[in-house]
Amino acid sequence: MQQMVTCPNCGSQNTGQQFCTNCGTRLASGEQQQVWEVPSTPEAPAVTRGAGQPQKYVLLGAAAIIFKIFGWVVLGGGILGSIAVVVLAAQGAMPELTSLLDSGMGILGVGDIAGAGLAVMVFGGIVGSLLCGLGFLAFAELCSAVLAIDENTR
Repeated sequence: MQQMVTCPNCGSQNTGQQFCTNCGTRLASGEQQQVWEVPSTPEAPAVTRGAGQPQKYVLLGAAAIIFKIFGWVVLGGGILGSIAVVVLAAQGAMPELTSLLDSGMGILGVGDIAGAGLAVMVFGGIVGSLLCGLGFLAFAELCSAVLAIDENTR
């Protein structure tokens, strides 16, 4: 005599088979039959980003950090470097640079103004450093904003 086995998935009665004739679920024998609870609907996985969940834009986060550091280095180092070069040139440490600046100012028609080349160099270096450094910092903030938008729209 064959035993009746109830399918744990759909509840249909099966006689002596290994698999349910209705849904195909593997059946336990009569001695091994267990009561299984089958959830009616699968639950959606949590969407919170924990410590074990990888970040989606890893390179964008790294770029934000790198450009922030690089921006501050260019900003501070460029300003201090341009001031240092002008101080050295004014003290006579770089006569080639001073003569090059004076000839450049002569082309512009202001060669007879004493120190005009050095003034243009110091202000040009400061403005150039400010623009480049602030550009790098702005790009770093843009990368951080994209990461924040991705994080908050999940």
